[in-house]
Amino acid sequence: MSDAAIAQDLAALAAQLQTLAGLQGKRDIQAAAASLPHRPFPKLGLAAALGDDAALLPATANRLLFACEGIHPDLVAEDPWFAGWSGVLVNLSDIAAMGGRPIAVVNSPWSRDRQHADQVFAGLQFAAEKFGIPIVGGHSNLQSPYSALSVAVLGQVGPHVLSARSAQAGDRCYLLINRDGQFYRHYPFWDAATGTAPEQLRRHWELMAQLADAGLVSAAKDVSMGGLIGTAVMFAETSGAGLDLHLDRLSYPAGVSRDRWLTCFPSFGFLLAVPEACCDRFLQRVATEPDLTCDHLGSFTNTGQVRLCDRQAQVCFWDCQEQSLMGFSALTDPESPH
Repeated sequence: MSDAAIAQDLAALAAQLQTLAGLQGKRDIQAAAASLPHRPFPKLGLAAALGDDAALLPATANRLLFACEGIHPDLVAEDPWFAGWSGVLVNLSDIAAMGGRPIAVVNSPWSRDRQHADQVFAGLQFAAEKFGIPIVGGHSNLQSPYSALSVAVLGQVGPHVLSARSAQAGDRCYLLINRDGQFYRHYPFWDAATGTAPEQLRRHWELMAQLADAGLVSAAKDVSMGGLIGTAVMFAETSGAGLDLHLDRLSYPAGVSRDRWLTCFPSFGFLLAVPEACCDRFLQRVATEPDLTCDHLGSFTNTGQVRLCDRQAQVCFWDCQEQSLMGFSALTDPESPH
């Protein structure tokens, strides 16, 4: 074969390979590259810059926490910016609920086009900057027939882990929440974060880790899509303890009904189990954060039931011994997988 023929074949091969779907699909990464800082951990050098197959993270002597959240497809499609913001926020709440501190975030957005993806990344990066937590990688698809978003976060935790399984009968139950906000559009999301100064937000989330480090809280769960009531049931199910919630002790913002407050998803809201001996010191510590409200809603019991109380009235809302919600019941043998 002549040199000219070889050159012609080589050019044809190159042209063919340039149309490879797997190659062209990598252009989807440009949306992330245009939105995210390329050096999340500058002190780790070039090996920690975005663009490699995995993220290089700083070492830690602590145990690790790993959380992942999928954002509701309707929210991703209708409000991609807020979906991106929420993807980071809810994961940071998961880490905080365990008494931990976040290290880094990864994400996987599925979008129909670049415009939609840009809005998702804008929300993701806005949250990352607000909380001071870097986004270090993920996976992008800009040719998806549907909208989707999954976000995960890696965190670290000290010796006192606020596992929901650690709540015990006799512990007091407190709701620690930021009421200084408003409902976001028509959604059940109580937003007390997007307009808050970064240093204030970081201080609020750091409080959970400090409470854990000080041994003032034995267990916690963040109030999520199930609202206060759903979170209470999950708390009771995993701990094996019952929980009496006195709704007459619940404070809520002016203009918001009790029913709506019980079922909303707050940007900062945690149910905490506090041992009786720690309550005074716990209340003194949270009182240093005047932006937050701390309601003593009741106590954990040995009934296995979540009971709603209002003055002298009482009703069993959920009996965890009779029906499960998540399927993660209390563990009596620490060595058993089930």
